[in-house]
Amino acid sequence: MLVSLLLLLPNIIYSQSHSPIYAKVLCLNSPEGCECKISENKSARIFHGEAAVLEEFPQNTEYWKIRTSKQICQYPRKNLKALGYQSSFRPMQTSRDHSPKSLYQLLQQEDADRLEKTESQSLGIYYPTYYHLALEEAFPGTEIAAYSPSGKEIGRASATFLEQVRWEGSGIAKDGKKYHFAGEGKYELYDLEWGWGAGYGYQVYPYRTIAISFKDLCEKLRSKISSCSKSKVIGALAYIPKIKEKRIRMQDGKVHDGYFCLNDTGSPLYIRDDRMDIFVGVHGGGSPYQPAELSRNTFLDAGIFPLYPSDWRMYTSEKERFWCPQEKLPRNPYSPSETECKLDYHAIAPEKGMEMRIFFRKDGSLVRCKP
Repeated sequence: MLVSLLLLLPNIIYSQSHSPIYAKVLCLNSPEGCECKISENKSARIFHGEAAVLEEFPQNTEYWKIRTSKQICQYPRKNLKALGYQSSFRPMQTSRDHSPKSLYQLLQQEDADRLEKTESQSLGIYYPTYYHLALEEAFPGTEIAAYSPSGKEIGRASATFLEQVRWEGSGIAKDGKKYHFAGEGKYELYDLEWGWGAGYGYQVYPYRTIAISFKDLCEKLRSKISSCSKSKVIGALAYIPKIKEKRIRMQDGKVHDGYFCLNDTGSPLYIRDDRMDIFVGVHGGGSPYQPAELSRNTFLDAGIFPLYPSDWRMYTSEKERFWCPQEKLPRNPYSPSETECKLDYHAIAPEKGMEMRIFFRKDGSLVRCKP
């Protein structure tokens, strides 16, 4: 049953469920965090975006008891926003094949054959999140019409599912239709195994595709690629040593080799500088606002933890966060200074960063995956 809560209204509406009720902590313009009462004489500090489970939430009280990853405390109910999910959905139980495509499927044969002898260059440390195909079965609800960019109705699906498509980029409805977000509240239908990348014929594949900012990638490569643009770098082959070192066993029984294709992008509000988004098919995206069985994916199970909203300590609105300006990053990308950029993930979660490398052929051209 879908948990339904409207926690920001005076009259609380909810449906009882044996499933845990997750909420998002709201704490704006407070880099030092907000007070959460543990007892009459003791309190803790919690931060915007932290995930909490509601322990006690009577309608006639100002404070509700919540459980976070660190403590149990009482927090103003007006500053808690509940998030619903489909408790019966299990993304890791899908029959879809999430095995990474082989390098010979991704690359020209000569590039795949010579890869170990190809020159690589470090792009520095990148910090991951996960994205996936939204499934309507996980987000049921009231059906609404979906419209194409031209204004034509192209299908009907639940409003919560279409919201997920806007966030994740693509999704599959219960009737089998595949929707791709086209911007400005409009959608396109497509017929691919997984979904489109960022253009030029590129598609996304589970545990092989990474979305990045091509603008920022070009900034790092401008000394090697003249007049750098997305068309010149999309599909770049990337290597993340930490992924290989983890020896992550994939669905086909093989250990992941650490190689990826940089063939997708995301909103510049979230994917910028040294951020990367890893595509995981229909597996879970690592949301801290859901039980583990709903957010699981193969990388997360292996200890590749993504950034969470609470890894930013300064928000001016629910989703508008402080970002460390790129020019203020320490010159050594392998050891961010604790005194630099103290309000975002560089100081809050440096352990989540991973080195990324790319490859150049002998003639200086970039090794890229095939469209």
